Amino acid sequence: MPPSLRDTPTFTLLRTLHRAFRRVREVDLAGIARHGLAESEFDVVMTLGNTEGLRMCEVAQRTLTSPANVTRVMKALEEKGLVSRERGELSDREVVARLTARGARLFAEAYPKQHRFVAAAFDAALTREQQLRLASDLEKLANLAMPDLGDAPAARTTPPAPASKPRPRTGRKR
Repeated sequence: MPPSLRDTPTFTLLRTLHRAFRRVREVDLAGIARHGLAESEFDVVMTLGNTEGLRMCEVAQRTLTSPANVTRVMKALEEKGLVSRERGELSDREVVARLTARGARLFAEAYPKQHRFVAAAFDAALTREQQLRLASDLEKLANLAMPDLGDAPAARTTPPAPASKPRPRTGRKR
């Protein structure tokens, strides 16, 4: 039986990062829930706040929402009256998203509240200097290079796409 690697610094760090991520996300989601939005919706509203609007591709790049999910999130926010989408001035292919007046009011209220909520949790656990040092250290991990796995098959970095459903037949020949 191979020796246990469970108590090595590598696996201790990995387990701690997973636990910390879960807890920080729980704290963040508790604050977001007060505003009646899904996490991805809140992220998009906070990203559009303090801007004159962003192209949809920019929203996809700046948010934690997957690019494939941005259109669905935007549609939900439009239905709630929080964002509008318009064709760009320079190209009909470009779509620009902006907060509506209602969305801007939500941003003005929710942004500082969420910051205070998360800051209170972080400040209770870490000093300002510790927060800055941790952010710097985590940035190094966020930019990790994928190690060579040798003969092992490459690991997926994204979940597999759901199986597509067969299209219903329309009776027309193709």
